[in-house]
Formats: sequence, structure tokens, C-alpha cells
Amino acid sequence: MKVFRRILVWVSISLALQFAGLIYVNNYLLASQSKIKIQKVEKTDKNVKDAVVSIPANAKNAQVSFDAKYLAYYDNDSLKVVNTKTGKVNNVDFNDGVKVSYFKWLPDRNRMLIGEKHSTSNGNSFKLSYYDVDKDVKEQIKDLAWADKNAEVVDIQASPLTNVIYVKVALGGKRSSIYWINIMKEMKKVDTNAYVIGKINLLPHKDKLLYEDLTHKRVYVTGNSHQITIPGVSDTCLIGVDDEDKVYIGQLEDNKVTKVYYGDLSENTSTWKSENMTEPANQSDIYISPNGKIHVNDNLRGVVTELGSGKETNYNGNFMQMYTDGVISTSGGKLQKQLFN
Repeated sequence: MKVFRRILVWVSISLALQFAGLIYVNNYLLASQSKIKIQKVEKTDKNVKDAVVSIPANAKNAQVSFDAKYLAYYDNDSLKVVNTKTGKVNNVDFNDGVKVSYFKWLPDRNRMLIGEKHSTSNGNSFKLSYYDVDKDVKEQIKDLAWADKNAEVVDIQASPLTNVIYVKVALGGKRSSIYWINIMKEMKKVDTNAYVIGKINLLPHKDKLLYEDLTHKRVYVTGNSHQITIPGVSDTCLIGVDDEDKVYIGQLEDNKVTKVYYGDLSENTSTWKSENMTEPANQSDIYISPNGKIHVNDNLRGVVTELGSGKETNYNGNFMQMYTDGVISTSGGKLQKQLFN
């Protein structure tokens, strides 16, 4: 019995010492020597207010990039690129005897394609180049073609996904030629079913170019000799394409769009969906967003309306263009941005 009591005493002393040690380790040895202050962090708006950007009255082809971060325009034989956040201006330089015939922003990055018109003792020629704003670098891509003095590049369509570029050159007598260029800088003239070509659009994921036959009011796609027909519709125009390769075609009545049909080229057009216009509109006043929303501009009211939902976005001043997230306008010679509602 005495032995048992002795063992119990020693066990109790041992446990007491262990608990004391644990208390010391917990409260002193491993305790933080600094005080922790907890403070609620409020979420702040990181959006920086845009700079005040002025556009000269005689500026030509003023347009913003896909995200409206940059504005570009041609003024006094100089191509200006303005950062709309900071107001910084970059001058894109060209050699003597070179004028900008046309330029266009890529649909998904801050880079533009430029159609240069070169005047030499042998005549005029076109060259295609690109300008990367972030790197402030301009490089030539390809010699296009010889042309008369009245010829101009009037449109450029490019798909970064398929690495192809289409360049439309307007010639004399309302004629047009379209050139195809791939990533290897190979070039060929595109065969078309139209003499007078209107609007052109390129599918993002396929090497297919849609184009208008203005003479007969038809829409074609490269690789097909037949027009894109809509059941019950005689006169059509090209409205645009979206990021999912859906094609948007307008029904024309008295040269106004009264209805928009849309769908995939692989489907029968009889299965395409459609949206009725609230009132007839000019083709140039209809914009297809990358995600497939149809926006219609009303210049008189200063309102852009989304078909289907009826959402309206008001803007100030004179309409200039729509971009991915909203509307660009000018008021008092100053650039204005208004996000879609």
C-alpha cells in the first residue's frame, strides 16, 4: 500500500510539472510579443478617372480601341494615338512620301493595322503595317498592290485566332478588290461574286469573309457562290458577327433595316432567330457586341437601345462609335465615354 501511495504521489507531481510547463510554453514562450490590431478594410474603386481628351475638328477616321483605352485619329498627315486614361499622345511616324490610307484597331488588343499609300516616281502602291501601342513599335507586314492615285484602302478585317487578314481596296468606278494575307505573309486576291462590294466582316474562328453585293443587295460568304438567303426576304445587308461566329443579317425595306436575322452559317437560315426593329434604322446605326447583343443608335435622341431587353443608354454630344463596353461620343470637341446600362 505504501508503495502504491508513493507511486501515486510521484505521478501527481510529474503531471503537475507537465501542466505547469505547458502553461508556460503556451502563455509565455510561444506568445506573440506584438499586439495585433484588427481594422476593417473598405473596398475602394480602383478605376482612374479618364483624362480630358480633345479631338481636332479636322481629324479623320477617329476611333477608339476595343476597350476604349486608346483613341487614334489622322491629322495633318500625322497619325496620333492618345491614351484616354493619361492623355499621353504617341505620334506614329512614316517615311517621306507615305500617307495613311486607312487604319483599324484589332478587335481584342491594343494594336492597329495600317494601310499605307506610298507615292514614288513609278506610281502609287499600298503596304500593310501594324502598330503596337504598348511597345510603341511599327513594322511592315506586306506589300499589297500597285494602284492609281484615286485608289484607297477602305477596310481591314483581321482575326488573331486564325491569323488571317483581309484588306479591301476601293478602285475607280466603285469597284473594289479584296486581298487575303496569312501569318506566313502569303497573299492572294479574293474571288468574289460582287462587282460593287459593301461592308465586310470576318468570322473570328473560321477563315470565312462575309461581304455585301451593293448592286443586288445580297450577302455572300467566301467559298460559296450562292448568296445567304433568308426565307421570305428579298433585299438584305450585312450587320455584323459576334465572338461565337454568329452572323447578323438585316432585312432591307426602302434602304432601312426593319428586322435582324442571326445564326450560324452551318445551320439552315430558316432556323435562325430574329429581332424586329422598333422602327426602321440605318445599317450604320446598328452595332453587334462581341457577346451577341444588338444595339441601335438614335442620333436625334442621343440614345443607344439594346434590342430584346429594351435597355437604353444615353450619351452626350455627337455619336462617334460603340465599343465593347459602351458608347463613344464627342461633346465640345472632347471625347466622352458612357458604359452600356
